[in-house]
Amino acid sequence: MLMILDYPGRRPEAPVTALGFDGMVTLLTDPLPVEGTGPAYAARLDDSPDPILAYCAASAIAVHLARRSASPRPLVLFDPMPTTNDDVARAYAGAVAQVPGSCGPPVPIEELPAEPEPFLKAVHEDLTRRAEAALRAQGLGDGVIDEPVAHFARQHVSYLAYLLAARGALPKEPVGPMLQVLSRDHPDHRGWLPEGELTTVRVDSDRAGLTAHESARAGVLSFLTATTRRQHA
Repeated sequence: MLMILDYPGRRPEAPVTALGFDGMVTLLTDPLPVEGTGPAYAARLDDSPDPILAYCAASAIAVHLARRSASPRPLVLFDPMPTTNDDVARAYAGAVAQVPGSCGPPVPIEELPAEPEPFLKAVHEDLTRRAEAALRAQGLGDGVIDEPVAHFARQHVSYLAYLLAARGALPKEPVGPMLQVLSRDHPDHRGWLPEGELTTVRVDSDRAGLTAHESARAGVLSFLTATTRRQHA
């Protein structure tokens, strides 16, 4: 089995499943975790010993998930990079901007670094309030707005929790053999990844087509085949 960490429906780029391997299991499905730290987020996911294939910011969560395993767990990371406080701020601002006529001050982003859980709770309340006000302004009542308001708030808070969980420095202890597959212009973030065995494959592809590129598929297959042979040697 191959465990896929790839946040659903947030970008136009090819997903990890575009590799087309058999036995791919997507870990990030509804209901998504709402946890603001990497270890807590990973604790809500399957911690089997199978290899993890993760895209971009999900690489951080993959590392935390691998650390929960009793034995070394292979990681394949596509264009890995951490999220930043600016990423979280932009996502929150984007959610607010989706509410017509939204008013009132947003939750202060300065609370974010030290207190992710209170921040997520406050944002949930803020987005709920904004969505309720916008729908009531259209003449809709409680019985009609409850479900869409809850869906709107949950959708955006889930994404913010994911970004928070993928922020910052990672533990440096080795977690198992790692392969990073980098698109043509993506920076090498090896200094952010844990120490230990790391193989890098640079693919002559833009970011949008990375996981659908035959060279990426070949590199991943070679890495997984080699790690499987070593585990059974």
